[in-house]
Amino acid sequence: MALLSLLFFACSPRVSSDAILRVGTTGDYPPLTSFDTLTGKFSGEDIDMAIRLGHHLGRKVIFVRTTWKTLAEDMLAGKFDLATGGISVNVTREKLFNFSIPLLLDRKVAVFRATDRHKFRDFKSIDLPDVRVIENIGGTNEAFAKQHLRHAILQIIPDNQRVFKALLANKADVMFTDETEARYQQTQHPELTWLRLDENISPAYAKAIMYSKKDSLLQQKVNTWLRKQL
Repeated sequence: MALLSLLFFACSPRVSSDAILRVGTTGDYPPLTSFDTLTGKFSGEDIDMAIRLGHHLGRKVIFVRTTWKTLAEDMLAGKFDLATGGISVNVTREKLFNFSIPLLLDRKVAVFRATDRHKFRDFKSIDLPDVRVIENIGGTNEAFAKQHLRHAILQIIPDNQRVFKALLANKADVMFTDETEARYQQTQHPELTWLRLDENISPAYAKAIMYSKKDSLLQQKVNTWLRKQL
């Protein structure tokens, strides 16, 4: 019986690693990626795209939750095959990873309460000693704020979604984020508005799928597929 069991196990079909596509995503950047703690499921535009990609490649998609702070570390550790969900392409990331063709072009904007529209007319009116700027840790929003702010008070918190709650509760005044997220949050919270910044401070940049430098073949396959989708 033991021998028969071993033979059955050896001959039974198994799911190989090549049949699985592990997709890293933060789940806190709607409308591109969201995570529902009640259902344990991801949703969003980039999530739907990843599922279609997996179907095209003939691979089962498994989503792996990461954070903006640990995104690069998790990718380097091989915790997923690619990452998506509002990931901006910048010089630092390009040194470590490969990227797909752009999914969209974006830029940094300032988000604040609509009642403060008269106060914040440009970046200069934001970067003042009595203005409280809040950002989530580890992403390009934090990097942008630290690079450009000279006078405003900067608070860094771990959860991207808590940033908007802080603005609505008057615990902070401004956050910098991508125009994509700002537009979405305004639809969810009409009390918020956003301001497009000057191009010399906020030039356009791409958002794309991120891969390990070791996996150029996957990058090529996905780019071929993306060109037919975009």
